[in-house]
Amino acid sequence: MKTAVITGGNKGLGIAQTERFLTEGYRVHVVARSEGDIKNLDGDLHFVSADLSQDTDFLNQIHSASGPIDVLVNNAGMHLKKPMWDVSPEEFDQVIGLNVKAMFLACGRYVDLHKGTGGAIVNISSMAGLIALPSAAAYVTAKTAVVGLTRSLCVDAAPFGIRANAVAPGFIDTDMTRAILAKDPARRDKIEGRIPGGKFGQSKDIADAVYFLSSDKAAHISGVVLPVDGGFSVGF
Repeated sequence: MKTAVITGGNKGLGIAQTERFLTEGYRVHVVARSEGDIKNLDGDLHFVSADLSQDTDFLNQIHSASGPIDVLVNNAGMHLKKPMWDVSPEEFDQVIGLNVKAMFLACGRYVDLHKGTGGAIVNISSMAGLIALPSAAAYVTAKTAVVGLTRSLCVDAAPFGIRANAVAPGFIDTDMTRAILAKDPARRDKIEGRIPGGKFGQSKDIADAVYFLSSDKAAHISGVVLPVDGGFSVGF
């Protein structure tokens, strides 16, 4: 049985990824602060409690207990909607700490543990890593860093048979997105008008992309940042 570790796989886009890997017969370790919604899922599922902004030992623990990890999905992250002149040093450190530092350290630990076995890493960036979004400078900075991290990881980890790719989600129709945009229908219309396909994506679209990049069907794909945004980042 193959093993996948998914950070932040307890809710939002992450739980769709957890479900996808469980459906494919993986043993899945979800790493997060709380179990969230995974209590209702069936399969070989394990919860690992960790504060990812502080804890760098979770991969060692899982590797010691379960053996080699076939797939690491660095999904955990946070958003901050503020113009840069209103962002405090503490807020910036928090955004960079979870979105970049925690991911950077997890990638390094994964490679060190799997130099003899190979594997696959999928990092979750954002369309904010490809284009600038208004009043989100800290988040844009962090998700752009994920792109650079993934490319560097691709080059450095290749000699060990480890592939590294990233997925850049666009606007996805989640409970949180619907709740926010329900208060501003005009903004939703504006966003959908920018998407060539005219509609938001689904959580399943992100999960399918993550699974594909981690699978043998993507065996010769590494260093790619795959937008899953319906063409938002290239349309006008």
